[in-house]
Parts: sequence; structure tokens; C-alpha cells
Amino acid sequence: MRTRPSREDFGRDAAAAQLLADRPHIDVHPTVFAGPEGGDRRGVQADDRKRFQLSVSFWFACRHPIVAVCVARGQLRIRTSSLRTGSKAVRPTRPSSGFLATLARSQTSLQCAGVASPKRLLFLFSDTGAGHRAAAEAVAAALARRYPDAFQVELFDPMRDHTVLAGRLTALYGPITRRLPFLWGAAYHATNLQPTVRLFQHAIGRGLRRKLRQALDPRPALVASFHPLLNHVAVDVIPHGVPRVTVITDWINFHKAWTDLTADCIVCPSDAAVELCRRRGVPADRLVKAGLPIHPRFQDAIGQFTDKRSMRLKLRLRPHAPTVLLAGGGDGTEPLRKYAAALARSPLDVQVLAVAGRNQALAEHLREDNHAGVHVFGFVDNMPELLLASDLLVTRAGPGMIAEGLACGCPLLLTGYLPGQEEGNVKEVVDRGLGRFVPRPNDLVAAVSAWFAAPQAQRFEDAQKVRAAANPDAAFQVAEVLVRLADG
Repeated sequence: MRTRPSREDFGRDAAAAQLLADRPHIDVHPTVFAGPEGGDRRGVQADDRKRFQLSVSFWFACRHPIVAVCVARGQLRIRTSSLRTGSKAVRPTRPSSGFLATLARSQTSLQCAGVASPKRLLFLFSDTGAGHRAAAEAVAAALARRYPDAFQVELFDPMRDHTVLAGRLTALYGPITRRLPFLWGAAYHATNLQPTVRLFQHAIGRGLRRKLRQALDPRPALVASFHPLLNHVAVDVIPHGVPRVTVITDWINFHKAWTDLTADCIVCPSDAAVELCRRRGVPADRLVKAGLPIHPRFQDAIGQFTDKRSMRLKLRLRPHAPTVLLAGGGDGTEPLRKYAAALARSPLDVQVLAVAGRNQALAEHLREDNHAGVHVFGFVDNMPELLLASDLLVTRAGPGMIAEGLACGCPLLLTGYLPGQEEGNVKEVVDRGLGRFVPRPNDLVAAVSAWFAAPQAQRFEDAQKVRAAANPDAAFQVAEVLVRLADG
């Protein structure tokens, strides 16, 4: 009968013995490791002592992180894991003094049991719209799938704090873009000049630099920015030798703040984006085209997809009814309501999937309208299934929704765009035959009616053209770029 190793079993390991002597409350757990014949063995043997790993975990009350301390052959490693509150990642509080602080300062790059510790990658983003976070999460998920346990990815939003200027500006983004888009357009074009860009970045950088310095401890193997306002701010605080990457999340046109001439690499989502960077002076050898990253769950759903009828049955929808997905993006947009009403009141026999995102008020209004054939959703995690069940996607010209719709083979009906960065998206979609621009509800009804009245062969050809323009592997391509830079 195998017995659990006791504290005395570690007497010959000086580091472990000292740790256990100082911390009498630590519990000891055996670690499974491969034996000479490839089988698993447990326990401690004299000749295996050097290969044995002692794992100890501390749970700190309140806001402190879980800290794993690994001891083997006198080597220690500390790994902090972000706690999560609901769907929001909370950066753990680091100890500033004492036992853990000493270990954290002195043992940042040591190995445990002969296995290299995960490399820390820092992803910077901001919740101005849903696209920046979604892109960062997509790349993080791709890294976790392709390189499990090789990287520790931390997503950090330094503009979440509304006590700094950048945070206050971020808080205004949603209300302005939803209710006063013309004001956003004026601000976009006024700041899209190089002297203005520098002045604006200097103004917002003061409060952000302090937060970024805190996020850079412990030193990461790479820093990737998924937001234009964080690229240049990071230059002043990132330690020398840490690769810095910009991942552009706008598709065709984008603000000059994206084009950081000092970045080690800029990942572009399209040929047009590469050309724009070149015109702005970015060296060609620092540019990589990798598409717009979407979550790997889209690739999973597409691989398992058989036909729309089966997907609709899975979602408890009418299997043979023409289906239109109405999406307002992660934050939802109020015009979604009038488009849903227009389709419901039309003579078309269509079922409408209205996704309001995080806009709970909009979702409630849609439910109160109680239109026949309109299925209302809030923020969902099964968007791939909803898109694969749909024939058409009706959305604003946001790059994230466009990329997801293309991947699932849904021709696009674009209801509007954000002045500045989304104007070029409409032209790209229309010029390439990937969809139509329908700025008014009656335009939408006419376009939906015309598309479903077309021969089935034509509709199939449209869907195939859309799929050919997609890149569902983009998140993995971006991940590979980051891995190469992080590995040096």
C-alpha cells in the first residue's frame, strides 16, 4: 500500500526543509511523474529525490492571488494567477514585503523539476467597444490550445480606472458612439494628424505609465497592444529587450495612433492595412499580415457543422425557415430595435435572431415588443452556432462582427458604420461582393426580400464567396507571431 509522503521525507532537500520549517501549516502533496518504463509512479524514493517536485499552495484571503511555490533541487518558482469576479479579470495584489516578496524578487526565472516555467505574456487592451478585448481573448485562447502550459497570458486594461484621464475618456466612448456618432467622427479626424497624435498621447500617458509599470512586474517575455492609445505609452516603461507588438484590430482604415514606428512588429488584418502602414513609414520587415483574430470556438463550430437545418433544430428554431441574424455587437446598439420591427412587420416569412449583447435595456425593449418570429438574445457565448444557423447577418460595419460573419458564410447587410475607422469596411464589403449597405429599415427589408427571392444556386455562390474571404485561423496566426518573438 502506497503511503503519502511525510514532511520528514524532504529532509535531504535543504530548500524544501527550510521552507517547511518556516511554514508548519503547509500541506505536502505527491506529484505524478513518468517512470523509467513510461509508467506513472507516486511517492518518494531515494534515487528519484532529485526529480521529485514539492507543490505547495497558499490561499490568501480577500483580494490576494493564489500562489504556487514549487521546490525541487533547491530551486523555487512563484506563479500568480489572476482571480476572476464574474466575467472580469482582476489583477491580483502583489505582496510588497515578506516571504513571498523575497521569493518573487529573487526567483523569477528559475525552473521547477527540470521543466521551464511558463513565459509571461502581457496583453494590453481597453473596453472601448467589444472588439479590442475580443481580439486579445481570441489570441490568448489560441495560445492556450496550441501551447498548453507554455505561456502565462495576462490581459490588462490600464484604462479601466476612471480616476485617470484615459479612463474618463474611455467611459465616454460608448455613449458618444451610440448617440452622437458625428461627434466621434469629428474627434477622430481632428486627432488623426501626427502632431495631434503625439500631443494627445502625452496628455493621457501620465496616469497610464504608472499602471503599466506595475503590470510589468514580473518582467514579461513579450508585450502586445490591442489598442491604439496604449502603443506609444508603453514605449516609455517597457524594459529594454522586451519585444513589443501591436495587433491592429481595425480592418481597412485605422487611426495613426495604431502605427507605432518603434514597435518590433505590427500585425495587420488585411493587405489594405499593410499598405497603409507602409505609407505611414513602417518598415516592411516589421509588418505581418495575419487577419482579424476571432475566437477558436468558431473554428470548432465550423469543423462540426453539417447543415443549417440541423443547427436550427439544435437551437430550437424552425428548421426550414429563412433565418436572419441581427447583431448589435458586444455592447448592442439601439437601431437594432427598429430593424427587428421592420423585418417582423414585413410580408417576409423569416425568423429573426436579435442579439443585443451587453445592452440589457435593449434586450428588454425587444422582448416587450413581442414581435412574432423574433428571438431575443442578450450577451451570448454561442455566437458561432447562431451564425451557422443563419442565412444573412445584419450588423454595423464593426471589424469583429464582419470577421465572424465571413467565417460562418453569412453574406453581410451593413446597417451603419462608425465614422473614421469603419467607413472603409463598408466599401470593402460592397466592392468585393460580400454584402450590401442598408442604412434604412426599408432598405434592409428590400435587400432581405431580394436575396431570398434569388435562385438557390445564386445564394449558395454568395455564401461560398463570403467563406473564401474569411480567415478563421487568424487568432492562431497571430499567436505564432507572438511565440516567435517571445522565444527570441
